[in-house]
Amino acid sequence: MAAQLSAKRILLLLAVGFAVGLLVVRQLLLPRSTVSEQPPPPPPAAERSKPALQADAEGHYVPGYRFSVGLFRFSGFTLRPEALVTFARTTSGTEDSGSCLEATIDAGRIHLRCDYPQVGIITIEGRFLTRFATNRLDTPVVSAFVTVRSRSGEILYNARDAFVWDSGK
Repeated sequence: MAAQLSAKRILLLLAVGFAVGLLVVRQLLLPRSTVSEQPPPPPPAAERSKPALQADAEGHYVPGYRFSVGLFRFSGFTLRPEALVTFARTTSGTEDSGSCLEATIDAGRIHLRCDYPQVGIITIEGRFLTRFATNRLDTPVVSAFVTVRSRSGEILYNARDAFVWDSGK
């Protein structure tokens, strides 16, 4: 009986060993997956907001020197949202704007050709003195030549001026 018990144990151990051996061989023979699971990419880092360019700033550019042509005093220009020149009546102080027929504005330069019927054609050729918009209202941000021509082509005013920016807020 003891011999039978130990023969059964040997058979049981052999059966278990055989089963384990089959599992090991099966694992070795199965092809391995070449695609490994990768963790999801980290969320993008929040970029610092870049300051707005002066060329994109909405507001009014006020000249350092205000000149008059006839009954109208030049009071500045705007680039955004629309390129305009502004004159004020010397008698009443009421301001009125004239549209710019040509407006080329990039990060470094300005070219405006504007029509103001009571005065003539105003050309503003300039450059930004500061690349990024500033909130300092006492610092010139544009240097430009301002030329005013009559309808007949006569130059009524021509000078370089520095302009400060006023956001109007």
